Amino acid sequence: MVECFWNYKYTCKEDMGLKRKKLLKQGACIAVYSTMLATGVTQLIPAYQAQSLVFADEVQQNIKKTTYTADQLEVDWGNASYERTDGVWKVTFNNQYDQVKWRLPETIDMSTVKSVTFNVKDQKGSVSLKVYKSGDEDADPANTQYGLTGADEYSISPTGEGDMVAVGLMTTDKTGSGSAISLVSVTVETDTTPQAPPEIEQDIEDWKDSVTSNDALGKDAIAGTGIMLSEITDDTLMKLVEKHFNAVTFGNELKPDALFNYQLEKSVKTKTVQFDGQDLEVPVVNDAGDSLDFSRADAMVDKILEWNAAHPDRKIRIRGHVLVWHSQTPEWFFHENYDISKPYVDKATMNRRLEWYISSVFDHYFGEAANKKYDGLFYGWDVVNEAVIGNTYRTDKVNPAESLDEIRHGNNSSWWHVYQSNEFIINAFKYANKYAPSDVELYYNDFGETDNIKSEGIIKLISDVKSAQGTRLDAFGMQAHYSVDSFSAAQFKTVAKKYAEAAGKVQLTELDFQASAAYKSGAASKESEYTKMAYCHKQLFDAAKDLKKNGTNVAGITVWGVIEPNSWLHSQSNVGGGADGSKQCPLLFDGKYKAKPAYWAYVDATKLEPLIQDIVVAEQKGDTMSGTEYSFSDDDTQAAFIPTWDKDGLNVLVSVKDATINDTDEVTVYVDETNSAGDVTPVKKTVKRSEAQAVDGGYRATIKVPMTDLKVAKTIGMDVKVMNNDKAVSFNDLKEMQETSSKYYAKATLKPGIEKATKATVKIDGEADSEWDKAVAIPLTINLGAKVTADAKVLWDDENLYVYATVKDPVLNKDGGEAYQQDSLEVFIDENNAKTESYDDDDKQYRINYENEHSFNGKKCLEENVQSAAKVTGDGYVIEAAFKWTDIKPKKGDRIGLEFQINDADASGARIGTLSWNDETGMGWSKSSVYGTIELAAEAKDEVSDDNSKPGTDDPSTGNTEKPGTNNSSTGNTEKPGTGKPAINKPSADKPATGSTNKPLANKPAAKKAAKTSDQSATAAFIVLFLAGVSMAGASRLRRSRKQS
Repeated sequence: MVECFWNYKYTCKEDMGLKRKKLLKQGACIAVYSTMLATGVTQLIPAYQAQSLVFADEVQQNIKKTTYTADQLEVDWGNASYERTDGVWKVTFNNQYDQVKWRLPETIDMSTVKSVTFNVKDQKGSVSLKVYKSGDEDADPANTQYGLTGADEYSISPTGEGDMVAVGLMTTDKTGSGSAISLVSVTVETDTTPQAPPEIEQDIEDWKDSVTSNDALGKDAIAGTGIMLSEITDDTLMKLVEKHFNAVTFGNELKPDALFNYQLEKSVKTKTVQFDGQDLEVPVVNDAGDSLDFSRADAMVDKILEWNAAHPDRKIRIRGHVLVWHSQTPEWFFHENYDISKPYVDKATMNRRLEWYISSVFDHYFGEAANKKYDGLFYGWDVVNEAVIGNTYRTDKVNPAESLDEIRHGNNSSWWHVYQSNEFIINAFKYANKYAPSDVELYYNDFGETDNIKSEGIIKLISDVKSAQGTRLDAFGMQAHYSVDSFSAAQFKTVAKKYAEAAGKVQLTELDFQASAAYKSGAASKESEYTKMAYCHKQLFDAAKDLKKNGTNVAGITVWGVIEPNSWLHSQSNVGGGADGSKQCPLLFDGKYKAKPAYWAYVDATKLEPLIQDIVVAEQKGDTMSGTEYSFSDDDTQAAFIPTWDKDGLNVLVSVKDATINDTDEVTVYVDETNSAGDVTPVKKTVKRSEAQAVDGGYRATIKVPMTDLKVAKTIGMDVKVMNNDKAVSFNDLKEMQETSSKYYAKATLKPGIEKATKATVKIDGEADSEWDKAVAIPLTINLGAKVTADAKVLWDDENLYVYATVKDPVLNKDGGEAYQQDSLEVFIDENNAKTESYDDDDKQYRINYENEHSFNGKKCLEENVQSAAKVTGDGYVIEAAFKWTDIKPKKGDRIGLEFQINDADASGARIGTLSWNDETGMGWSKSSVYGTIELAAEAKDEVSDDNSKPGTDDPSTGNTEKPGTNNSSTGNTEKPGTGKPAINKPSADKPATGSTNKPLANKPAAKKAAKTSDQSATAAFIVLFLAGVSMAGASRLRRSRKQS
């Protein structure tokens, strides 16, 4: 329901007729609007008005700061305790979401406001900032900043049209937390410098032409985008829409809560109408007495109709979104008399309401009253949205912490609560088929669709609908909310083919890419992120074209937004695919309405900069170089290398296939120790062919690059260049700039080596039996904001994998409503060590907190497969556990994928960070490729050495600042969609396993599965390369790949 995200984001609140005090008493305003924030960008101002397009020497800048003291600020309303004394406003927050709103002594044109700074003191707990425009009942999500602590001034850069009239402070801390603050003053910085509106690039190719070309998806394909009501007044943005897209989807305006005119209170007025020959009570949602309010949607439809009338050869069509959705449907719709305080209606009544609603929507656009005005305009409609979680249907108990009493829901479904079955889904497609024109396609739409487990649930839903009598389902909408860090084109192709076979066709309906963790943390530049994201788009487009070419009906691509600043990913959302509010660059056009590299990925990929590849450098254990092999080639040269590291530096084993010996043949390894991606004098080592080991058909060189201060999770820049006679071929820098710049070096991350696990059996009681003395203590050193230290030991026998973890944590807390927020150990297991980009059946995520409570993720990750004991110690806790083997019969020499993660909560119950062994990305919940590796060893004959020190490890409390802290709950992330309260309980980077319900939780934008890798020695890798060879027939471009050795 990624689509819904965007939709949320674009929810228009400016004309909601909400009663302020009631909303506050409900404590719902933040939950409601943060959900909208999650789903989209409610920017009401053309993006160019926030751009500085003039130079200081051309136009005199008119920048002014105005400070309003507490004595100048008057309370407009508030439900916190407040008083003005000693020249400050003292505020005490008694309940969660308590807030105070102050009127400014004057109004300020919002288009001129650069920043609003709140000067505060005496703060206890967290505070959220709000900036109000004229007419706002609550601040726009884009004008709200949440959960701030630890400073005496906080700033926000608001957006929107109209006048700024008020500011506010709110807390999201739990009731009874004792949160308080004193507001000293508010400073508003304005800039009234004249700014010229930008122009779009008219001379570049229309994006839709690339998508609809005969060698792509075909002339009838959809090349669409998502838009919102506030954007149709941005003339420059609409020029982009009209030039580059042949279809649009409205972000929010056709969702149930929009058509119900955002009546977000506990109840609404009603009236009785005749429907299907019988009386039916229906809601009244506006002063005109309407039961549905189409004013927002019709304003957008009319804009499209106006364009189409003027350009009959370049018409834009619409996909309706959405009829049935658990999230943005007001809770009163499911209750007697449309009143939340009354019981739920029965199924028969709900069926009548559902049919009335669907028939009313379709009658508005396709009935007699429409008088054929909209004929041919709508090509499709999303009938049901996001009704699958894991491999089954979404129920009313997905998130125990989420109450159905809330006006809208992130996870739990009131539809399911009424029906306790999928009957409402079947009926929705039955009624849609009954009332929709035959040329309007009917879609099921969902996110997280590339996850193997969730794909089973989606295909089951499609099958159930298509096999029911009277239904019609024409296509599946793959929301395509993907991530740069986890996207796999191979996995996308695998599931897309399955969906097309089940549904008839697929469309990518809400495409965007979340930025990499490195970019979000500031470790990667915008330029490098643009390139990396462009290659994700290219890989996706290539995969879609290949599917189409080979008979899979990929019917189109809809990008979820037009320009960068308006993407919902800039906001916070824990619904659908989730968004953490961090900086993002997910779309085709930037804030100046110019094409980004992502656009060129579709139109002309030769314009892209070289891709910066991510490679893994494993810690070397002993004399054997065992790690991941990376290969590259051109028409004349084939090469491969395996990088490892130890306390003395980098080791690179390079194999070159080159039958002709030349004096200039050589291999050079370049290293930028700080991964600066800029001008450098690199550390480099060259080995000439004459100095290397000759092998059949080529040569092999072992290159040592001395380095210091190496440690797990450190990142360095590196490249390998082979000279074949006078011709160079490089792994990453295709521009051959290595001597002076590391801009195009690969990014290499240092990882732990393969650890060995001794065979032994222990009793699970939380005590360290003597058998544990035979196990090596594995330090967990990848610290993303945690204030703990930990290590883990591993043993095995024929029945179980055993883990004993020791955690030093001065503050233990499990008050967090989500299990992942609690102090706990997570153990990730990949029995076949496939290192895939999506969970296979053998992949598991177990979570055990310090009070021995379990939660799970994975098809076979079940209560019956784990036995554990937890013990609180004087300085933390220990956890001992046995995990049953479910897929293999273990034997000596087997290698197992394994990862550990410690979740660290503070005294408030919020997770502040994580500690891990191998994975610095926090993506272990969705893919096993980030796990470390252990090798099953024989029973110990001798005592294990007391020296368990490992090169390059250090005190984990120091953390690692070179890799983004995506697990840090202070920034949130793409974690589990739909958990907690929108925009407040932020999702984490690792997927929260479900509680002890034995059901897998897969409701995240899924990672994709990569080709399986195999373990082999460097010699075997070389034999594969040189004896099997790499076919070069017809090759004209450099090729690069990798496999594990």
